[in-house]
Amino acid sequence: MPSTRTAGRAVGALAALAFVGVAAAQYSDPRTSLDLTTRIGVQFAVGFVINLLLGGALVALSPGYADRKLDQFSSDPGETIVWGLIVGIGVPIVLVILAFTIIGLVITIPGVLILAGVGIVGSAVMVVVVGDAVTEGGAAGTTVLVGALVLALLTAIPFVGGLINWLVGLPGIGMVGHDLYRGWKN
Repeated sequence: MPSTRTAGRAVGALAALAFVGVAAAQYSDPRTSLDLTTRIGVQFAVGFVINLLLGGALVALSPGYADRKLDQFSSDPGETIVWGLIVGIGVPIVLVILAFTIIGLVITIPGVLILAGVGIVGSAVMVVVVGDAVTEGGAAGTTVLVGALVLALLTAIPFVGGLINWLVGLPGIGMVGHDLYRGWKN
């Protein structure tokens, strides 16, 4: 007999799928050759493959780092969210301001490249974190698969999927950015 936790997760997943279906039935963009349902399906598939590759690469190449990030997120999620806001919002604002000067432009270009790398690794971290939260600490492969699936479902929600993906990714960006800051400071 399934636990109430498992049943709750199943109901939540079905509700998310129902929301996507309702939104798809209500909207179609006449400017595109693909209807909304097809675009949602493509967005889901692409998001799933990208998240699966990122999370899988993180777990395969650096399982110790993935475990440390899981522990860090579970021990202090508030700190990771604050660091996510600093790195995900504050750093881009500073880089844009610096870009207006010649000397600042020299800092901005590598800064944007580093920030892109932080975003990629942070996304991989959050695939593992989300998968771990849903599977309650299952095997690494299962964790990555479930995390990629959940994030792809969230990203495929019309109109708000990108915002949800960005919000979910902020703590991962914060954890990786905080690691870089500590390494630079030492």
